Amino acid sequence: MSMTESFIKLYKEKLDLKAVDVQTTSPLILAYIGDCIYDFAVREYVVTHFPGSINAINRKKTEFVCAHAQSEIMGYIIAKEILTPEEMSIYRRGRNQKSVTHSKNSSIQEYRRATGFEALIGYLYLTEQYERLLEIEAMGIHHLRELHDKYGKIKHAEKTEISEPDNVSEES
Repeated sequence: MSMTESFIKLYKEKLDLKAVDVQTTSPLILAYIGDCIYDFAVREYVVTHFPGSINAINRKKTEFVCAHAQSEIMGYIIAKEILTPEEMSIYRRGRNQKSVTHSKNSSIQEYRRATGFEALIGYLYLTEQYERLLEIEAMGIHHLRELHDKYGKIKHAEKTEISEPDNVSEES
């Protein structure tokens, strides 16, 4: 057992965490967990790559974690066609989940795509697919970093059509 697996096993044991049936769990619950997992990865990335005051670090973290950035990541990942059918299904379940609110700085489409991204991250974490989780997080963070380096901020890459219908209905 690797040190990472040992840590996670100890973490779950000490907190008395139980297995979650991801097939019957609400996509919004998956997104709730995924938001935290992705936020943690970005916080550590920002601290090591953008040193500065806590306020500057937090502003940079917010750039990487906002709905706009997460939507950008999903557009990038979908365009690369690297998701398995199961991962795409989880993403769509999260994306199609109706929410009563959306962030004030993003469109409803961006917010839904971001929710799908968070649901995917939560699913990978809860199903203990840690290597895949880190692969997707790293790909997304590196994509955002490339945009940041190219434009001085995270912004949408040149408009490209992504074959992703917004109203795809998935069976749960």
